[in-house]
Amino acid sequence: MLLILFCAIGSFAYAAFRFGRDEFFSLKRRPIRFNRKEQKIYTIRRRRFFAKPDEGDVTWEVPWNAQSIFCIHRSDKASDDAYHIRHYTVDERGNVVRAFAIGRQWEGRKNVQGLLSQWNYWCEYMNQGPADLPPPALFFSEHEDTRESWLFCMYEMGFQASSLFRTIMMPLILLYTSHRLMGQWTCRAPVWPKAVEAVSVIAPGDVYDEPRGATPVGWAATAIARARNEWPFDPKRKVANWHGEQDPAKNARLWTESTPPMMEGLEST
Repeated sequence: MLLILFCAIGSFAYAAFRFGRDEFFSLKRRPIRFNRKEQKIYTIRRRRFFAKPDEGDVTWEVPWNAQSIFCIHRSDKASDDAYHIRHYTVDERGNVVRAFAIGRQWEGRKNVQGLLSQWNYWCEYMNQGPADLPPPALFFSEHEDTRESWLFCMYEMGFQASSLFRTIMMPLILLYTSHRLMGQWTCRAPVWPKAVEAVSVIAPGDVYDEPRGATPVGWAATAIARARNEWPFDPKRKVANWHGEQDPAKNARLWTESTPPMMEGLEST
């Protein structure tokens, strides 16, 4: 019995460390800051358990310039059509020494159009500023309660899924919710280094400081606001001076091929 108990505990500990190392006793979220003034991206990568004063968590910074390498990355699994934007840091020989993903992961080729919209959103902000940007589809809550965790897992199954589908999938949704809650309870909020905080101060009264006022925050408030037509559902606008493929769906398909659009004689932003 002791041997069985020891093996069970050992197996659970291995699985928790192997597959949940960054999910439990880690960080509740890994924020990324796009700093227009510094023309840099700051991203918190991992929790620092024994940080020195003002050191914060493990943070990377990359420049936002023509020499920075960003690409659409497809999942390593041959059967998995999952895409995200990835940044590569290379050495003087051109070898990749560091990489990280920014933004969300998009499932399926049909959703690459959304990924490209997300990329253009960042480009517009960093290059032109926030004045003409549409509001984001959702502001996630930084202080999640049990209800918000459950809604997060339910809507991840499909925001516009039918009630029947959600009812059938409820056992799986509840299982995911329990894991998310364990992650929330065992993790802590990220801590930015003081050097990053110093260059990221938002001026009092900034008209683009969001969320604030009546802006919905979290899945519950946003779903209600959308039902009341008080918050737009995935708003978009045209990119100024666009010279690439005009059909957004066709443009997205080009990016999923082995030959990118630039090789087809198209110019994209």
